[in-house]
Amino acid sequence: MNEELVRTQYVIMRILRTNKATNYIRAMTVTEISEQEGRNKPNTLYKHIRILEKRNLVESGVKVERANSYFINKLGLELLKKYDGMEEEKNGSNNEC
Repeated sequence: MNEELVRTQYVIMRILRTNKATNYIRAMTVTEISEQEGRNKPNTLYKHIRILEKRNLVESGVKVERANSYFINKLGLELLKKYDGMEEEKNGSNNEC
């Protein structure tokens, strides 16, 4: 399985982690994610969330009124840590030049 994320998927996962949406109850709706992301339309974010769900990185949470909610699971958190580490390595190498 390809572990690479596109930018939008990475941002979605970071928003979920930052807001502590890491379990069924604390999950966020697409609208809540969209308000923080501010770049893409909710339909675009929903498409990327569905991809993350299929890759077992994000799961559905409790319903908020009629809207579905989503949270980042342990596998998603582990992958995000890898990406954070890659970002630190890249930034660290820029400082050495």
